Amino acid sequence: MHRVEAGDRTQELREGLNRRVIQAFAEGRLVLYRLRSPWHTPSALAECHEVNGVWQSAMVVHGSWKTAEDHIRVTTWRDLPGQDFEPDVLPGLAAAPEEELRVGVDDLTVPALLRRASGVWQLRTAVGEHHVLVSGRGAPGDLALETVDDIAPLVEERRAHLARLRGTA
Repeated sequence: MHRVEAGDRTQELREGLNRRVIQAFAEGRLVLYRLRSPWHTPSALAECHEVNGVWQSAMVVHGSWKTAEDHIRVTTWRDLPGQDFEPDVLPGLAAAPEEELRVGVDDLTVPALLRRASGVWQLRTAVGEHHVLVSGRGAPGDLALETVDDIAPLVEERRAHLARLRGTA
């Protein structure tokens, strides 16, 4: 396969994923959360995972996609049958004590666990059958969350980010 053809196929696969994500979101099969008032922009759908036709997780990035720069990542996931997934603790946080706190999620206030050290931090909470992991570099700021109500702008920003990486923006 020629390099141009491979690039075309990669783009076709990405767009197929985007269509499936938008469709699953519209049908209520994919739920994701984001910061209510992000202080890093832009916000984009970074990644999502489907297992045997079931959407398991999705991540919204606020700010830079580079881990060495200030950013916030909000990952929403649900356990599939037989799972009890525990996310990794970010490097540098394993020895940090957990702080118990409460965070706003939509119209609820839910318990959460926060670890922070040396400018990186990680917050875990749950809403119904969904788990939410918020992590970042820089000041945590207001960690209130809300359900994403329109996925289209997040997908568009993902397209724009990938186009900038390819130098086609």
